[in-house]
Amino acid sequence: MSVQLSFPSNALFVGHKNPDTDCTCSAIAAANLWGGTPIVQGELNPETEFVLKQFNVEKPAFEDNFAGKDVVIVDHNQTTQSAASVVEANILSIIDHHAVQDNFFFQKGPIHIDMRTVASCCTIIADYYVDMNVEITAQMAGVMLGGILSDTLGLTVPHTTDIDREVAAKLAKIAGVEDIEAFAQEMLIAKSDLSKYTAAEILNLDYKDFIFGDIKIGFGVCESLLIDKVIAKHDEISAAMQENKKNGYEAIFFAYVDLTTNNSVVIGADDADFAVLEKAFGVSKGDLGVSLEGKISRKNDFIPPVSAYFNN
Repeated sequence: MSVQLSFPSNALFVGHKNPDTDCTCSAIAAANLWGGTPIVQGELNPETEFVLKQFNVEKPAFEDNFAGKDVVIVDHNQTTQSAASVVEANILSIIDHHAVQDNFFFQKGPIHIDMRTVASCCTIIADYYVDMNVEITAQMAGVMLGGILSDTLGLTVPHTTDIDREVAAKLAKIAGVEDIEAFAQEMLIAKSDLSKYTAAEILNLDYKDFIFGDIKIGFGVCESLLIDKVIAKHDEISAAMQENKKNGYEAIFFAYVDLTTNNSVVIGADDADFAVLEKAFGVSKGDLGVSLEGKISRKNDFIPPVSAYFNN
């Protein structure tokens, strides 16, 4: 017997802290599908703002107090990725595409969990529209397409699946996007304009906490077509990392991701952090940091070696 998934009308659809395009667009599209309210837990980045403006979609409301509220978690599954109050929420569902690690959103009773090996949470949400036989409007198609193209860097990263590509093509047709590659490039250009941000803000734009046993680390990423302009703020970014490390972190890492070459340089807050990077990746530190050719994904390229190091 097949039972269609449903949620109460007061449900909040919540993406992770330091919201990116996929988590924001997943929350918007899911709230539109099931009824409820999409929520962000931080300021939107330039890429997300571009996508929402492109399809005339309002920015979700900010909220970080979820105690006692009905919540659907999208695009993450760890408590470290949300406000502390989420553990006091009534979590109804987790819809995600990341690996299960420590600090999972455990609840006292059973909940709905949907975690798939695709490259974007928006791919999963789009499939629910089809499964529930709900029409996808041009607005929602554009929003979900933006989420998919963001997390896959225009369908180019190695972990992009055929499912992501098929869904993106269908959404593009509905949204009136004739050239997916050109639209993805416009998104990357918007994402690369970080001129209004301080070094500390750049560090935190795409920043996540990870906990391995008793060890807490932070890992920020900056993906840009203009990465040299970001590297020009290296001393200030390093200072911000050192300041962050005082807040109970074992290590703080940051990746400069060059979208013109698909190469990265990962740095640490101090010598101890660089020693971890050298052992985790088996690469000696260069003038700036640990250079990783062809590695651009925190989820697939950066966190697994660091996780293996701390777990061992």
